[in-house]
Amino acid sequence: MSERRDPVATILCRGFRAMARRGLRGVWLRGELPPGPFVWAANHHTWWDPFLAAVVLDSAGRRGSLLMLQANLERYGFARRLGAFGTGEPRRGLDHLADGRVLVIFPEDELRPPGRLGPIADGAAWYARRADVPLCAVSTRTPLRGHEAPEAYVSVAVVDGSGPVRAVSARLAAGLTAQLSYVDELIATGNPRQPLPGFRPVLRGRRSRDERIDAVAGRLRWRS
Repeated sequence: MSERRDPVATILCRGFRAMARRGLRGVWLRGELPPGPFVWAANHHTWWDPFLAAVVLDSAGRRGSLLMLQANLERYGFARRLGAFGTGEPRRGLDHLADGRVLVIFPEDELRPPGRLGPIADGAAWYARRADVPLCAVSTRTPLRGHEAPEAYVSVAVVDGSGPVRAVSARLAAGLTAQLSYVDELIATGNPRQPLPGFRPVLRGRRSRDERIDAVAGRLRWRS
């Protein structure tokens, strides 16, 4: 029997999707999500990052869980309805993984300026090892390029989770760094009016004003 979803969580997820549609040109994904529970370990360089995780997971029909700073969770207590838990209650992450959820973690431990990956903590590797689930390096960029709204790109790659936690963390950091460099190179060299190659659309967002004008003009017969 399928589990009945929390109606509040459903409303919140729909709200996140609507927010992304209004604020972004779209969300694009590269790579495949592992089946079943796994750890989503991502860089944290923009305000959009947790919402991108929610959009991608919801689009795939997956339930997520988010590790938050305890103070932030106390401020936004409604996030518990989405599976969020605080840094002061780490066991809940294992419970959520055992329940089949995807655990979203930002191992840099803080919001950092866009650019290079910062030092990462061992939490993501620890959860993956302890729960015996896949660990994914998830690199995100939200550049403003050749359109009115920024674009969101999410790149997912599975990390080898064998060996000591510190070794797994080192591979995670290397994977995140390599993916960020790859996406940054595509952004620097690609056609700014076209989506980055190798990414598939997950969510279509807001068109630029010139595109909307062109769409209307194409349906009208202009007279001199």
